[in-house]
Amino acid sequence: MATCTFEQLLFALRIGVETANDALRLRRARQLHAANAGGEALHVEIPRGAADDAPLDPVVIPLRWFRDWRVPQVTEFSVDFACRLQYERARGGAPELVIDLHPPGKRWWRQPRTHHLRIAFRAADDWQPNVSLDGRAVGLPHAEVR
Repeated sequence: MATCTFEQLLFALRIGVETANDALRLRRARQLHAANAGGEALHVEIPRGAADDAPLDPVVIPLRWFRDWRVPQVTEFSVDFACRLQYERARGGAPELVIDLHPPGKRWWRQPRTHHLRIAFRAADDWQPNVSLDGRAVGLPHAEVR
């Protein structure tokens, strides 16, 4: 498993959701362009009156009239996982907080404390991360993750 800093994880998640949103918009634009280029139409015949033997009038309805022109977009992306938090001392440095995602070992005499970490990105917040640990908001030391 690769090791990365928490900032790198936030950056990778943000880039992932922004790329997914851009790909969704591009795919929709291609679909709409292909729909406009094709002259597909629905051909129906509608009776002129209520009688069973009423003459029929042909009507051609372009299929693009039925298209939804709105562009879908990603509005929120969140990741939830259980983890353990522990401090590890690097050689000659200050202790660092490490998020351990490995499943805890089964020991009958000690059950390690697991935490619930949630990272969410919302389009309304300009894709700024919202981090919560065990349901409580965690303030990030920097204003923006770029």
